[in-house]
Amino acid sequence: MLIYTVRGEKGLSHILIDRKEHGYEARNIDKIELSSQSTAQIFITDARVPETNLIGEEGDGLRNTMKVFEVARAHVGTLSVEIMRASLEEAIAYAKERKQFGKVIAAHQLIAAKIANMVDAASLMCQRVFGLIDAGVRCDMQASMAKAFTTEAAVQVCRDAVQLHGGNGITKKFNVERLLREAIIIPIPDGTTEIQQLIISRALTGVAAF
Repeated sequence: MLIYTVRGEKGLSHILIDRKEHGYEARNIDKIELSSQSTAQIFITDARVPETNLIGEEGDGLRNTMKVFEVARAHVGTLSVEIMRASLEEAIAYAKERKQFGKVIAAHQLIAAKIANMVDAASLMCQRVFGLIDAGVRCDMQASMAKAFTTEAAVQVCRDAVQLHGGNGITKKFNVERLLREAIIIPIPDGTTEIQQLIISRALTGVAAF
């Protein structure tokens, strides 16, 4: 099954397309990481779908999509938090074991500074969004804030974890290189960081930049 967005006289609407009845083709796309989550191209050719497959009311497509984005962006933020947490655990374990100049590198001030991270702040932002959703409150801006902050924070934290590992960080022997590849991807789905910034700006100023 595929939910497809179409534009009509009343705006955007969602319609359900069945693979067997109406036909479409999905081609998987290989990514640098996050391979457990499928990403695919969809090809639809000469599909005729009955009006009864309309989801919701005609013209409600954009509003319903934005509601889905609130949840999706909070979930991507939560994924970012867990990637950060995994990188932090790897970095701490390595910093307590690896020795340079007669002591473990965790004892060096610059290393200690890199371990200071944004995991808790990112987690709290996601929790706020889920709380608003549970309360039935629209939270487009808060979801965009959480998504933009957490995903970019994940890239920085994972990069620091690789940096902390030194030359070992770029080898496949240590998990931090894989976690960084995962972190690099997540600012992109469900709206890039730049799109989130435009949404936040529009919510704060009332002026649309797109």
